[in-house]
Amino acid sequence: MDPLSQSRMIRSLVDIYRHEGYLPDCRMSLCKGYTQGGSNADVLIADAFLKNVSDVDWDTAYEAIVKDAEVEPANWGVEGRGGLRSWKGLGYIPTDDYDPDGSGLHTRSISRTVEYAYNDFCIAEVAKRMGHDSDYEKYLMRASNWQNMFKDDQRSTINGVDTGYVGFMQPRYLNGTWGYQDPIFCSPLMNFTSCYLNPDGHETYEGSSWLYTLYVIHLWYNTLS
Repeated sequence: MDPLSQSRMIRSLVDIYRHEGYLPDCRMSLCKGYTQGGSNADVLIADAFLKNVSDVDWDTAYEAIVKDAEVEPANWGVEGRGGLRSWKGLGYIPTDDYDPDGSGLHTRSISRTVEYAYNDFCIAEVAKRMGHDSDYEKYLMRASNWQNMFKDDQRSTINGVDTGYVGFMQPRYLNGTWGYQDPIFCSPLMNFTSCYLNPDGHETYEGSSWLYTLYVIHLWYNTLS
């Protein structure tokens, strides 16, 4: 809609990476804001690249989004991603994740997992267009990691009445066993307003499992099937 403004915005993100080492997820008043889920500057960069936005150093932009996916920062509460050891090794963010590589709120395991999956899909699309075939295959595979938190027999009830819907994102532990968060928890139906960056921890951020189960926007056919 506005290629000039989009180009300036992407160049600003790349400049932040050059000077500070990571892309931001939240940027306020020239300062780092708290990361709410994934490394979603990756999404903006992929969108602009695939739309052929001009006057951007795309090699550096690609370097930046790959760093988000591969190198965990010391404080992933304000940049990059946390739990990358689990993300790469287990294919999901465990609810009891042990992360010796960086610090941040060990919460939002469901929403972080589905956001990381979408972030990696976006990186895969850039890699494909740039001819980085091995990166494309790797990140496309990681884009399916959301399936590791999809519990296909999980039902949802409202006021004790079965909704008839089956299959929702649910938390998992490091050992692979399932945890539980009511699929309507963090939704307006429960009148609960504390699903934000709360150190007490919930598995989804500002939305319920109903919302995040339908968040697999990059592989929608898989969700439906």
